[in-house]
Amino acid sequence: MNIFTVFISVNVNAQTTYEIDINEDDSFIWEVKELNIHNFEKVFGFEPAFEKGDKSRRVIREIDTVSYGWYVTIEFWDFKDDFEKDGEIVYEKVYDNPTDYKDDIFIPTPVNEYLEDSELPSKYVVEGSKVTQREIDYTIVREYDTRGVLVMEEYTDDDEIVMVRIEGTFRVIPMGNYFIGYIVIAVMAIIFVMIKKRKFIVKKV
Repeated sequence: MNIFTVFISVNVNAQTTYEIDINEDDSFIWEVKELNIHNFEKVFGFEPAFEKGDKSRRVIREIDTVSYGWYVTIEFWDFKDDFEKDGEIVYEKVYDNPTDYKDDIFIPTPVNEYLEDSELPSKYVVEGSKVTQREIDYTIVREYDTRGVLVMEEYTDDDEIVMVRIEGTFRVIPMGNYFIGYIVIAVMAIIFVMIKKRKFIVKKV
């Protein structure tokens, strides 16, 4: 397979077409942003295998279309691994049927529709691109970006204290290139007004 975008459509039903919107050779890094070791160990009974600031990485190596959706080959670096060395080759399934959702790292797009159609058990609450999972002693919140990539995972205890929060370093800017374009236009407009104002002051003097 080549390195260009894999953008394969699968018609799940007459209403929604789900697509995989990640690219071969895409690189994703997640960082431990918050960590409360004491509360983590109290709830789970063991110490975390990572520290605040640690990072893990996944690089998409190949995407194959299969009967249930897509089979993704990934080069994986766990927390504490050296990114300069070769990662471990792992495989992940991306399901085109929303009812097969299993707290996945990668899901098809459109994200909101996919999660809304997932028919999750009552302990899950879906709000747009965010999934909240309530367990007996803790709560997990997972959030996806517009490409269907897990961009945040947070664990809180019964007192709503964050035990661990992991975020992607690849967060998509809202509205993408359009948002950037608006910023550029706004900045240029401000500069233009300032220059015109300065010229007027100079002439007046």
